[in-house]
Amino acid sequence: MMLSETCPDCGCRKFLTNKKSGEIICRECNFVIEDALVDFTDESRSFDVEDFEKNSRSGAPFDPRIADNLATSIGNRADLAKLNTKTKAMIGRIKKKNSWTSSSFEQNLKHALTNLKLVANQLNIPARVEKEAAEIYRKAAEKNLTLKRSIENIVVGSLYIACRTNDLARSLKEFSELAGTDVKIIAKTYKMLLRELNIKIIPINPVDYTARFASALNMSPKTQTKAVILADQLKKKGLTSGLSPVSVSASTLYIAGLMLKEKRTQREVAEVSGITETTLRNRCKDIIQDLKLNAKVR
Repeated sequence: MMLSETCPDCGCRKFLTNKKSGEIICRECNFVIEDALVDFTDESRSFDVEDFEKNSRSGAPFDPRIADNLATSIGNRADLAKLNTKTKAMIGRIKKKNSWTSSSFEQNLKHALTNLKLVANQLNIPARVEKEAAEIYRKAAEKNLTLKRSIENIVVGSLYIACRTNDLARSLKEFSELAGTDVKIIAKTYKMLLRELNIKIIPINPVDYTARFASALNMSPKTQTKAVILADQLKKKGLTSGLSPVSVSASTLYIAGLMLKEKRTQREVAEVSGITETTLRNRCKDIIQDLKLNAKVR
């Protein structure tokens, strides 16, 4: 196309294309004819980090855990450490004024997603589950479900739903103790999110907790397998309906230990599972009676 055009300054038809800067320049008078040239060639291949940084023409993918992926970043700690005190103070004022330009929605996300990351790290939740929880919170914020409600409760509710949809065994009590919120409030919040966001989840299988509890109690795979068999028998008979999956898992594991002579104290099992000793005893007695097992619980 450029062969039919002439330089508007000197009339020359000889041009130089600078692909790196995206410019077309006249060879005779150095007049810049085009300064925003688009490169339509294929993306180059990169085999290490250095080649990727040099050749990549695209930014990072969207991450729901970041409040604003397009936010202006004014220096980092390494850059600021090289500056003198006066310049640091000036940069601090600039960063503060830059934060004032963000909307209330962005400020809401910054506060919430920071809390979400802290809770996810303390519960050792994988990144994929954390991302899904961030997506759920974003949808809730966009529908104004965070108005007149505690942001922390919505964050915990989103994380709990993400764990449930990814078959990650985490109990409401674990979230409750970490967030310092009553279990009933968290349950009410996550049910509201399910209803408003039209999310469907399946009931928790008690077996999902068995491996974690058995590992914490240092019980053998044989005992763990026996506990899983007992839990499956209860589920087939419809005896787990309305019961806490945590208490069912802890009880079947305790009974399996009694039957295979790998006994653990009721206090040990209760502390690991987060239930009371009274609940454990009552649940064990019901299971032994329902399945007609040859075991006794005192």
